[in-house]
Amino acid sequence: MNTFKVSYSEKAEADLDKIYDFVANEYHNQKAAVRLLQRLTKAIDDLSFMADSYHFFQEEPYFSEGIRYFSEGKYSVFYTIIDNTAYVLRIVPGAVDLLKVLS
Repeated sequence: MNTFKVSYSEKAEADLDKIYDFVANEYHNQKAAVRLLQRLTKAIDDLSFMADSYHFFQEEPYFSEGIRYFSEGKYSVFYTIIDNTAYVLRIVPGAVDLLKVLS
């Protein structure tokens, strides 16, 4: 079994901030925002032992670039594996145009 380091891009970190801000401010519920971030970061941390088990994103050019993804609740996490590091690229709500976000 491979072991991977997990790293976040600046955009992925900004995505987490936006997700927190949206839930905390739109729904006036900081506790729910914290729980959601904990759930997302736990799922992302699990990449440390299972990054190579998720599917490749089938659209080009992302498929050729080795972009993988998984879903956690209503969110999709996009990442790539570089030298035993699962590099998280974006964390986006499922209701958005994924191709537009990734470009």
